[in-house]
Amino acid sequence: MRKSSIFKIAACMSVLLLLPLYEAAAAFAEDQAIVREQRKISYNGSLYTVDLIRIDLKDPTIQVKAVAANHQVGSVQPFTEMMEENEAVVGINGTFFDAFTKDIDYRTPYGILVNNNDLFYGGDKETSITVSTDKEASVQRLAIDSSVNVGRYGFKLNGVDRYYGDQERGAWVFTKDYGDVADEPGVKVSIGQDQKVISISDEPVRIPEGGKVLLLSTDHPIEQVSKQIKPGDKFVMNQTVSNLDSKKVSPIEQLQLAIGAGPKLLTGGQVDIDFERDRFNDPLVTSEANVRSFAGVDDNGRLVLGIISYCTIEQMANVLLETGMTDAINLDGGASSALYYQGTLLRSPGRLLSNALIVQQTDRPQVQISVNGHVTGDKTGYIENGITMVPFRILLNRLNAKYEWNADDSSLHITKGKEQIDLRLHSQTAQVNGEAVTMDAEPQIINGRIFVPLRFVAQSLGAPVEWNGELYRVNLSISVK
Repeated sequence: MRKSSIFKIAACMSVLLLLPLYEAAAAFAEDQAIVREQRKISYNGSLYTVDLIRIDLKDPTIQVKAVAANHQVGSVQPFTEMMEENEAVVGINGTFFDAFTKDIDYRTPYGILVNNNDLFYGGDKETSITVSTDKEASVQRLAIDSSVNVGRYGFKLNGVDRYYGDQERGAWVFTKDYGDVADEPGVKVSIGQDQKVISISDEPVRIPEGGKVLLLSTDHPIEQVSKQIKPGDKFVMNQTVSNLDSKKVSPIEQLQLAIGAGPKLLTGGQVDIDFERDRFNDPLVTSEANVRSFAGVDDNGRLVLGIISYCTIEQMANVLLETGMTDAINLDGGASSALYYQGTLLRSPGRLLSNALIVQQTDRPQVQISVNGHVTGDKTGYIENGITMVPFRILLNRLNAKYEWNADDSSLHITKGKEQIDLRLHSQTAQVNGEAVTMDAEPQIINGRIFVPLRFVAQSLGAPVEWNGELYRVNLSISVK
């Protein structure tokens, strides 16, 4: 599915960049980052079983994601397959979906699905469990706008620098972070640095420096697209999230995860149930008892996922108060309720599922990358032996540096202004303006991507580096001149 040409091999690479830790990395044990509890809680004379998992989002080995079945919104898949394919250590069913349509291969989700620049879906269930790029979980009512407009066309955006295969009426945007060439099937609209259309083609195209390529799915005939989009047309991409209560509008990049479900159960340590506000009128949700799934936040700021035995919404909200949760929402339930923990199904669903919230845990601390205050989503680096390694494309594209990968001798050549750096895979020696310099780490390939040391490259090109030990985030300040 990824690229096979030299350009595409280079697209998968990332460069290792040196960053000594200013604060020694704490020892993060799995039993501290992820804690499972099973409790019996009495409410109004009845006893309820609650199976819940608490996740410390500040642990740098932890990543949380919204995932769709078969990586495609609207598809369905066995829950355990979804967990295994996404290497989840914890997982729970997500938003409601049309489980009873005759078309068993496409079952539409009802709620918002956001995972960085991927899995955009603006459903009608606005009350959402969210995780910000600052690693804070919350429950909010959201509206998502992820769209592009060009020429006479407007499209909902399936994803940015992500592609899982052709989808009906689909649209994707690829930048140089994705690679050098876009050759996926469909119509490619090349956009220049000035945000104007350069060309339209159904053949492979190079992604312009400082620009992007808009890919339209194969059900958009090039003859029709060429009538509606012309060279010189302005390209506009909007990716925002609106809090419907506070009316605050923020860039989508600040939202790592959102799954819209509901109704809301708790706010600020108080029961907060309002079916009309949260747009629920189905008695299966509002009044009948069933096995239910939930997500929320506890009084220590941890993300909490879990399942509760047969209960109503009102009973569940009051029971969750006893677990120390302060904010919570109901997820899909009944036959859709599913909970996975460390390779074991704690609750097996009675049907194929459309989507899920998962937790992944890596063997190395993951490092967020922020450039001039903008976090690069899930394009993260990692720390090994006290050295921070980051994807070279992410860094160099934002440094406005030019680079060339030579597959013949596995070398990377970087230029910015008068500065020139030459690196080679598996070599700790670099050439900086023709002089040999020893780096603290050598470029490596991890999962088909090349990483090299951060601080060395960033500072060699004149970009100051700051370290945020709480968020495990490197902050780069780069001149926009």
